[in-house]
Amino acid sequence: MQIRLVKTIFYKELRDVLRDRRTLFMMIVLPILLYPLLILGFGSFAASQAMKLAKKQTKVAVIGMHAGGTLTVMLDSLSGMSIVDTANWRSRIIDGTLDAAVIIPSGFIDSLAEGRTLEIGLYHNSSREVSGHVRDRIERTATIFRDQIVARRLTALGADTSVLRPFRVHSENLATQEQRQGDLLGKMLGYLVIMMMIMGAFYAALDLTAGEKERGTLETLLVSPASRADIVLGKFLTVAVISVVTAFLNLLSMGGTFAYGMALLGRVTSKALPAMAISPVSLLLSLLLILPLVVLFSSVCIAVAVNARNYKEGQSLLTPVYLAAIMPAMISLVPGTEMTPLMALVPIANVSLLIKEFLMGNYLWLQMFIAFASTSVLAAAALWWATEQFKNEAVLFRHAEDLRWSPLQWLRKLRVVRQGLNLSFPSPASGLIVLTAAIILMLTVATPSGNRSIELTILLGQFAIVLPPLLTLQRGKYDIRQALKLTLPRFAAWPATVVLMIGGWLLAVELASLQNLLTPFPEEFVRKFEQFFADLNRLPLGRSLLLVAVLPGVCEEILFRGFLLQSFLPKLGKTGSVIAVGLAFGLMHMDVYKFFSAAFLGILLGIIVLRTGSLFPAILAHMLNNSFSFLVQKYQDYLPGVAWLDEKAAVLLPWHIVLIAAGFVAAGLFWLKRIETEG
Repeated sequence: MQIRLVKTIFYKELRDVLRDRRTLFMMIVLPILLYPLLILGFGSFAASQAMKLAKKQTKVAVIGMHAGGTLTVMLDSLSGMSIVDTANWRSRIIDGTLDAAVIIPSGFIDSLAEGRTLEIGLYHNSSREVSGHVRDRIERTATIFRDQIVARRLTALGADTSVLRPFRVHSENLATQEQRQGDLLGKMLGYLVIMMMIMGAFYAALDLTAGEKERGTLETLLVSPASRADIVLGKFLTVAVISVVTAFLNLLSMGGTFAYGMALLGRVTSKALPAMAISPVSLLLSLLLILPLVVLFSSVCIAVAVNARNYKEGQSLLTPVYLAAIMPAMISLVPGTEMTPLMALVPIANVSLLIKEFLMGNYLWLQMFIAFASTSVLAAAALWWATEQFKNEAVLFRHAEDLRWSPLQWLRKLRVVRQGLNLSFPSPASGLIVLTAAIILMLTVATPSGNRSIELTILLGQFAIVLPPLLTLQRGKYDIRQALKLTLPRFAAWPATVVLMIGGWLLAVELASLQNLLTPFPEEFVRKFEQFFADLNRLPLGRSLLLVAVLPGVCEEILFRGFLLQSFLPKLGKTGSVIAVGLAFGLMHMDVYKFFSAAFLGILLGIIVLRTGSLFPAILAHMLNNSFSFLVQKYQDYLPGVAWLDEKAAVLLPWHIVLIAAGFVAAGLFWLKRIETEG
């Protein structure tokens, strides 16, 4: 990498971007106009409408007006509300010519004097705000009248009215001004910063990739002395600068408009509103946390947009990326969401939540370190991906015939030929596509429902997992037996797998218990866990094991250790592929409380496939793991004194059991290594 060339490309790209009217509009014009229009314009309009609503003369019909006595007088004295005739009152409320109607039963005053309880009818139209406003005023008036009646009755009995309220509740908010303002701003600020950063990167990346293809200037840059890495880095720096500047200008406009609005409100209400009390340290930490996110957004946008033939197609490709980034950013708006160490691993959502915590003065150093490190790793991977995209001539120079598209065309194109073999395997890109398709299909058809049996839910879920890889292999004309490693291993692989999984299952239980100690499982998670097994326990044992062990063992291994592992091997190598597939296996469970134990087992299962050269031992190991877990919970009453076997219990395994389990794992791995060497 040559710094001089990177700097030259950066200046060149920055000048080109700043000449683009769309980018300038998103960076400068939109922030200047948007927030004043939204905050001041809409706020003024809403305030004027509220004042009109308060001043509007409303109409109420009182049926039995003469029976109401004092209540009728109180209703008639309400300002802005007039009592009108009662003819066709029900239809008039529906068509909006009457705002509300009150029905007072005959003998109302006499019944109250005798101490009886009566019912007053109040009718309104909830589809009209005016009608709802009138209903609230009438209800408040009726409540005041009711309290007066109660007070008179107690006085007549010689009792003090305080018997109805034996104590008062004094509530005092002890949150500091920084915490109150941070809670208010933090809910929106993290989300808005992320949204504006991705929006800035969106248009800049489009212009520097698809836009250059459309203008025909990309070829000139590619034949320059700069390497592909230099070009990518120069473009990346440009997109990152545009992304940060866009976010900064948006925040500056929003902050200035908000401050002006607060000052204006203070003058109107003649009240001194509190000044901003956000600490500079909070802002500095938020800025530090945003930096790797800028790298991530800029790199992903470049890597995706460079696949487009033109600007219009680039917008279609980047729109899903924008939506995927916005959804986790909105987590700061969700009430009750806490920033735990596990949540710090969730990309984008971790930054959104930590900005909120920082603005409230809560400096969660462990969570910040985890979030910064995990986002930095993703950012580095995204930058590497963007560089690889620019090294691919098929991506940079797509021809007109690529426009001809058929629904399954990509299945035949996404192939790579492994060197030294005459066999074709799915590519890493097809592996990611199939994994995404399986997740979407599983979320669509296998979501638990109160009207669906546990058997049907599991069957649909496993069908959703196994269908995409099998369909891809079949339609792409792959050799399924070779692509999924469906070959019989040496006999020694079977006992070695059993030895490995005995220890592996115990260590996975220990991981789950350790996680429960550090971040206790929520009651809702435990309840769902128990309900799931309770439903399975009602079935015959053989059917339960088929659903919870055999089917997942076959279907999930076909997707993960079969399709995904083989597709990743040419690009990531053995170690990288095993780890990547193991992490994907943990994520597939879609529960942070199962992630670590599932990922650990996924890595062990990947090692089994690589060392035996067959998928069948991994299927056996998966079945054994699930069978152990199911049988232990089903017959836990017959296992006294071994509470540490319960995956959802916060009880660690005895140290000697951990050593024995580690010994089984080491023995199994050594045995499998010998099988691999001898094979």
